[in-house]
Amino acid sequence: MSSISNSVEQLTQAHLRNVQQLAVFYTGQESVYAINIAKIKAFIITEEVDISDTPTEYEAVTGIATIRGEPITLINLDIWLGHKALDIKDYKLIIFCEFNNHQIGFLVKDVINIIEKTTEELNKNDEKNPKITYTTYVDVKNKPKLCTVFNAEQLLVDIGWMDDGASQLAKHVDKRVDNNKTILVAEDSKVAREVLIAFLKKIDAKYEIFESGSGLIKRLNNIDPNTVGVIITDIEMPDTDGYQVSKYIKETATLSHIPIIVNSSMTTKAVKDKMKAIGVDDFVGKSDLEGLYKSVLEYIGER
Repeated sequence: MSSISNSVEQLTQAHLRNVQQLAVFYTGQESVYAINIAKIKAFIITEEVDISDTPTEYEAVTGIATIRGEPITLINLDIWLGHKALDIKDYKLIIFCEFNNHQIGFLVKDVINIIEKTTEELNKNDEKNPKITYTTYVDVKNKPKLCTVFNAEQLLVDIGWMDDGASQLAKHVDKRVDNNKTILVAEDSKVAREVLIAFLKKIDAKYEIFESGSGLIKRLNNIDPNTVGVIITDIEMPDTDGYQVSKYIKETATLSHIPIIVNSSMTTKAVKDKMKAIGVDDFVGKSDLEGLYKSVLEYIGER
């Protein structure tokens, strides 16, 4: 029992050790993919849940699974990735996750392992393929195998659960912010950056946006911190992630007064609790522009 407790504690404290923990799995075609463990609520044996076919315009949405008494949208990652799909019975597990306050299940052939990687070990995709966030190498049967961390934000866009924010901007955003202070943003996803830029332009904000946490920290070290009104940061990023960014700011005396809004698709309670423990000021799910708008107005004011 103590060894299990220690393992759980190690999992929940991973952000303090500056590593990302990944659940590595096989797709139906034996390709090796991974997902951040912080997005996972449970691993479910496929044959133990009821799955109903549900007509949808999105081919990758293969039905509804009843998990813990709730209907959960089921995604066939093979179809979304462009691979040949297997019969549902040939997928051993469902990875039950939460993205942007949506519960979702991914059909996978099997889970290989849970591993740790530093952010330096995760190679940024450079957006050559929008479905890929990072690549890295993992040991599979004592051999190094290329492993791909898929892009959750792009998946949400492709199944219609995340858009460019235009309708939210038109409906909810109608005031400009105090332009005397700069909003600094760290976001590595091209999809999310485009949404944020449209939002920041709509509120007529003075802003600077960076593709990594390290870029934002470097800028903080070369700017008068009193000119910064608020920081908006993602969590999953290359080089320096949102945990490290927030911890650095809150532990630096000259910067700790700057409000931090975490803007992430990792919306589980465990993730929110970790960020709260670091000292962030607010947490808003990605694509929730109404929530982000209210939070920014609270910290930087309106004109």
